[in-house]
Amino acid sequence: MSLRRFFSPLPLAAALVVIAVTCALGNWQLNRAHEKEARAARLRALSAQPPMVLGTVPLSQVVTDRTVRVTGRFDTARTVLLDNRPHGNGSQPGDSRAGFLVLTPLRISGSPTGPAGAPGAIQAVLVLRGWLPRDAQDRTRIAPFPTPDAEVTIEGTALAAVPRVYSLGNDAAGSKIRQNVDIAAYAAESGLALHPLVLEQRSDTGDGLARDWAPADLGAERHYGYAFQWFGLAALTMVLVIVLGWRRARRLAAP
Repeated sequence: MSLRRFFSPLPLAAALVVIAVTCALGNWQLNRAHEKEARAARLRALSAQPPMVLGTVPLSQVVTDRTVRVTGRFDTARTVLLDNRPHGNGSQPGDSRAGFLVLTPLRISGSPTGPAGAPGAIQAVLVLRGWLPRDAQDRTRIAPFPTPDAEVTIEGTALAAVPRVYSLGNDAAGSKIRQNVDIAAYAAESGLALHPLVLEQRSDTGDGLARDWAPADLGAERHYGYAFQWFGLAALTMVLVIVLGWRRARRLAAP
């Protein structure tokens, strides 16, 4: 029996496109979930290793996701507040409070002084210190948070870049409050020789900032849910094609 008795060419082609697209989207969501779970497993394995100590010598290896330790003094005057960051960076379900992530360079002990430092030597590393709530009426009215004046030792996770949010434009250089910060651009702006990473602080320095960072596998379950929805839509489309084709065949076969 010819397929034309069951299916009209145009609706069948449209249904096949829908099935192909929804299956592709379902696979993409599965891959995103697997990526997050793989990174979480990698972080657990790396956390068992001793912390890598950052100094003034440029890194000879990639340390992303490694636990690192560095000693120095915070350069408070160069602190940047990253705007539009929810509490816990998305790790607190139902917590929609707006706030800032506090980003401050830490001048490494023994680093060369001066605007340019010594050739080839690293002066500082950017530290993502924690979350600060934002004033609901005036975003420029910043709640006080203490910064240690003395030398401190910070331990945390090395990130390849400062976490970003969607932004319609570029922030002005020197602004205290910004949407995003690029490490290389900040190094050029500040004149500091920076390590090409940002340290997500885990140590408590008595600053009162929240450091309930989002886990690496945050959102994996959500991706699985989206994948289920896309595959479900593909299955539903296939069932509709079969049912409608069967009805069409019966109608055409009727005397």
